[in-house]
Amino acid sequence: MSVRLWDGTGPVLADTSAWMQARRDLRARDLLLSATERGDVCWCWPVRYELMVDARGPEGIAAVERTLESLREIPVDRSVQRGVLATMRELAAAGSHGAHRFPLTDLAVAAAAQDTGIGILHFDQHLERLGDHLDIEAHWISEPS
Repeated sequence: MSVRLWDGTGPVLADTSAWMQARRDLRARDLLLSATERGDVCWCWPVRYELMVDARGPEGIAAVERTLESLREIPVDRSVQRGVLATMRELAAAGSHGAHRFPLTDLAVAAAAQDTGIGILHFDQHLERLGDHLDIEAHWISEPS
């Protein structure tokens, strides 16, 4: 398996897994912060929801909101929602039982990235597989373990 490790240049739609990995990995944190300052990192609502659920109290929620408000939002509109459903149908038709069962946030992130024409930044095998399926550049923020 060839791993596409992110070099810090974007634009990318950062999945929740990338933000979480950046908390644990100093190199990933530095790359993400630099790209955020340049405006290369984008977000979408499902990721924002997950980051806010993970936040520790009002201060943590405020920090998430401050960070994301300075970045480009990738809309999860009707086109993206239809893309999620189409991807689920394609995966179900092409695979074994349950081949379409991916976390809904991952499906939405992949469909939003595809709809916008940008890559995905992640630390999640699901997004690697969805990127391959949808022909989207999917970049690991850190070497997968």
